[in-house]
Amino acid sequence: MACETAAPASPHLGIGVFGGSFNPPHLSHRRLCAAALDRLPIARLLVLPSGDHPLKRSQDMAPAADRLAMCRLAFGDLRGVAVDDRELRRPGPSFTVDTLAELRAEHPGAPLYLLVGSDNLRILSLWREPARILELATLVTYPRSGHPIDAATLAALPVPTEARTRIAAHVLDLPADAVAASDLRVRWRRGERDLPELAPAVRDYIAAHGLYA
Repeated sequence: MACETAAPASPHLGIGVFGGSFNPPHLSHRRLCAAALDRLPIARLLVLPSGDHPLKRSQDMAPAADRLAMCRLAFGDLRGVAVDDRELRRPGPSFTVDTLAELRAEHPGAPLYLLVGSDNLRILSLWREPARILELATLVTYPRSGHPIDAATLAALPVPTEARTRIAAHVLDLPADAVAASDLRVRWRRGERDLPELAPAVRDYIAAHGLYA
């Protein structure tokens, strides 16, 4: 299946990169996409469902094709957002640094802005080539409940002081998000079907395909 990517509309604007397992995608993801498009100097935002996620192999992961389909249902009508399936088509473990390197080669000169939750800052050292990631893209952090973006968190990052300063300067001013896909899966198994955090089309898809049963 072909990627749904395209070059930015303007050479002065960049590309937003929002990756994750999206297991399932929920309305907080959608709100973040809208905020990023509104507040960052980007022409387009790519949503990239992960393939073989190195840090989530033991979790209850829906099949890649289903997560891709749910992403298209969740984000398909958002202007400026495209769902990109490259990490699902890539064999073996899926690493963010490889995706960013590909995008940089495809769009030379276009700045890349990588969206990450503040909960991911504490495990940045576990990512493949974190220093290279910071060279390829500007890290834009959004707040997650229970994971403040404070001086202690920044001081513990395995990056040079200059990189910490850049990270601190690129935090989306949003309410801390407390929605967790793992919680949604647990509630679904308990028989809850009217989950307000899921778009109706995503709820219908989960039910029709017997996911998280």
